[in-house]
Amino acid sequence: MSKKQEIDYEKIGLICGLEIHQQLDTNKLFCNCPSIIRDDKPDVEVRRRLKAVIGEDGHIDKAALAAANRDKFYDYQGYTDSTCLIEFDEQPPETMNKNALEVVLQVSKMINAEIVDEIQVMRKTVVDGSNTSGFQRTSLVGQYGYLTVNNKRIGVPTICIEEDSAKIVSRNKNYDVYNLSRLGIPLIELATDPDINHPEEAKEVASMIGMILRSTGKVKRGLGTIRQDVNVSIKGGLRVEIKGAQDLKMIPTLIDNEIIRQKYCINFKTPKTSDLIDVSKTLEKCESKVIRSALDNKGVVLAIKIEGFNGKLGEHISPGKRLGSELSDYAKGHAGVKGLFHSDELPKYGITEKEVESIKKKLVCKKDDAFIIIGDNEEVSKRALKSVKDRFKNILTKEVRKANEDGTTSYMRPMPGAARMYPETDCVPIKPNVKDIKLPELISDKILRFEKDYKISKDLASQLAKQSIDFDDYTKRFKDLTPSYIADNLINTPKLLKTRYKLNLDIFSHIDELFLKVEEGVIPKDSITDILLDIGSGKKIDFNNYAMMSDDDISKVIKEVIASNKGAPMGALMGEAMKRLKGKAEGKKISEILRKLM
Repeated sequence: MSKKQEIDYEKIGLICGLEIHQQLDTNKLFCNCPSIIRDDKPDVEVRRRLKAVIGEDGHIDKAALAAANRDKFYDYQGYTDSTCLIEFDEQPPETMNKNALEVVLQVSKMINAEIVDEIQVMRKTVVDGSNTSGFQRTSLVGQYGYLTVNNKRIGVPTICIEEDSAKIVSRNKNYDVYNLSRLGIPLIELATDPDINHPEEAKEVASMIGMILRSTGKVKRGLGTIRQDVNVSIKGGLRVEIKGAQDLKMIPTLIDNEIIRQKYCINFKTPKTSDLIDVSKTLEKCESKVIRSALDNKGVVLAIKIEGFNGKLGEHISPGKRLGSELSDYAKGHAGVKGLFHSDELPKYGITEKEVESIKKKLVCKKDDAFIIIGDNEEVSKRALKSVKDRFKNILTKEVRKANEDGTTSYMRPMPGAARMYPETDCVPIKPNVKDIKLPELISDKILRFEKDYKISKDLASQLAKQSIDFDDYTKRFKDLTPSYIADNLINTPKLLKTRYKLNLDIFSHIDELFLKVEEGVIPKDSITDILLDIGSGKKIDFNNYAMMSDDDISKVIKEVIASNKGAPMGALMGEAMKRLKGKAEGKKISEILRKLM
């Protein structure tokens, strides 16, 4: 029996909502820098420290405070030709990008939302290093919208426009490195109500939102350009936000795994733990790289005993995730340590059986007791182990978790609250012009129209619409070519070139000219693939070399085929003739002449 069959979603009271963040394909939100994400060597680097500030309600957001308490600094990489002083937070923002705002207004209307009378830019405190300013600029554009998925109404209470964060390059204990090429790229953020009650429904809602966004023709495509955050809770549990689900197909797995994790946490019995105990002397000759690094750098190894917990630190709290790993994630998130060691996984990692027994003796462990050790400088080790003790007491909390590729999740930070929001004083409010907003055709509607109007297959119609190919324009400009012929070449010819001939070629740089030559009768319909192959190999193209043969020349070749294959059936002769005349005559013409000569 599969995991999905084992979970009764109604019985456990699954409640789920989505947050979608999609990059828009315009220049950046508050400057004219291009929205190009770069990986090449930077021209400029600066170093910053960030601190949490009081929000509009007079409090410091706990998620921001947790990030600030790590006491890290941040290095930022930039480019002289594609990042400006605004990204470095050395210049106030310019007026909001009109093209980006227009896309968000379009989407707001497409999901039946009410447009706000005045768009006010707000600051959202973010001190994890991903914004040079220590905050993200965000604005509410639409509210009280809704979607209909499988005849069920899904509320979309907020539609916002905001700037994307900087791209992480590397992390270490003392500082993180960010690339500023992504910082400031416009994002549309949509949040649904917690109206979703099944993992597959969550995937369908995310799919519909993605389709609506792509229908604008103004969103970026490719991995990392859209991020889905999934909020999950069950009866007796608490809301958890899973950030960064890249693959739609993985959303149900993430939800199922979070359900299992919350059920484990609900039934968790908090163990009794000891005070922090220094075991540095016990491990002074240890060969573990982590322990050795801590001690050689005048750090310490601290330990706690967990009574009656032997064998439980290695238990799975969800598929692919053990309790020990969960505690390690928490220690990393709160103190910045590389990890921890626990007794259920030892001896291992350079820690010997003898050293394990010495630790147990030092902690006065009984047979059923377990222990955890952390090696780092004294302050960090204390903070990390105290966070582990807190996690034992509060294993079920409102928190933000990171989606991993295997469907598991890892602790990131506490759930942020309203305390992180305050007005942006450098940006004037905007009164949106709603009357002039024109709505694009939905991709789903376009697929149905292509099928009906042009009599092409659903698969071709779907791919044309999803790839934002202006099929209407092609059919208008090349009226003597059938829509099915045009569609087949636009969709299937690039696939054929790639799979059969290992050639990646942008056919759209050449296809207009080729369609025109076919329409004028200069080249046969079947010659397009051969010509594109020659283009891809760097050959100079002379269309006279691909010109169609005359009826007399075709007849000569077919007579030779008949003479060489006496007694062969019509189908075999047709196949041989097609081979001989490939690219020189159309199949219909070959068939006509062959039938006459037969």
